[in-house]
Amino acid sequence: MACHAADLTAFVPWVAAGRPAGRVHRDRLPFLLGDLGAFEGTARGPQLRGADAAARCDSLAALVERLHRAGALAAPLGEPYPLLDRTTGDELAQLDRIAVPWLGAVARGVHLNGYVRTASGLRLWVARRAPDRRTYPGHLDNLVAGGQRAGSSARATLVRECAEEAGIPGELAARAVPAGVIAYRRQDGLSLHDDRLACFDLELPAAFEPRPIDGEVQAFAAWPAAEVAASLRSGDPWKPNCALVALDFLLRHGLLDGELDAATRSRLWQAVRGG
Repeated sequence: MACHAADLTAFVPWVAAGRPAGRVHRDRLPFLLGDLGAFEGTARGPQLRGADAAARCDSLAALVERLHRAGALAAPLGEPYPLLDRTTGDELAQLDRIAVPWLGAVARGVHLNGYVRTASGLRLWVARRAPDRRTYPGHLDNLVAGGQRAGSSARATLVRECAEEAGIPGELAARAVPAGVIAYRRQDGLSLHDDRLACFDLELPAAFEPRPIDGEVQAFAAWPAAEVAASLRSGDPWKPNCALVALDFLLRHGLLDGELDAATRSRLWQAVRGG
């Protein structure tokens, strides 16, 4: 699976406040330990400078700006993400979203499978990403998905993204049911996406139709479950992590029981979940 593909031997762990915070590609060590000043070498590997969270935030902000000026990183997005202790999940600092995979820091997000019950079976709402998106333009996506910013819970993130992306009102979004977490590490060149996706299921009224609001999505369509499964098998252009979330839904709801035996379904589900 594309999301579960990373050569971790090419990455060096780094710490913040003495705690594990990310992994940086070996080829990027000169940026961290050179003249940018945000990191120092220690026995535990590169360590982010800063005696407290505010100082560490300043170090990261300076690093992002210098990397951008050097042409090594795209412009900051202005979205603060938490820098998390990889072991405990405690917040150690905040950094701009654009730098999270560059530094191999953990990122959290929410993904929503919206579905409808019909006389012919379940239909899953599928989004087509807008053609001008920075990443994966025109690819297939889940009904709603978004990154979890600093200071926001998974549930609050979900409700906000439902309104912003698909016009789903808060009282309807609040009915979404938690469906576990998908974790993966995906290498993208010299960057590492170390992601934790909180998955939710939401049964929508048959009369409700999501609509694109903020430009992230070009269009929505309700696909029969069998059509979603066929699309995933055929190599249609799905955003990779969204393909995992859709496949996870099909497995959990028994929609592949007729074509896969129990042992195969179990192995596939474990692979999807990062087990």
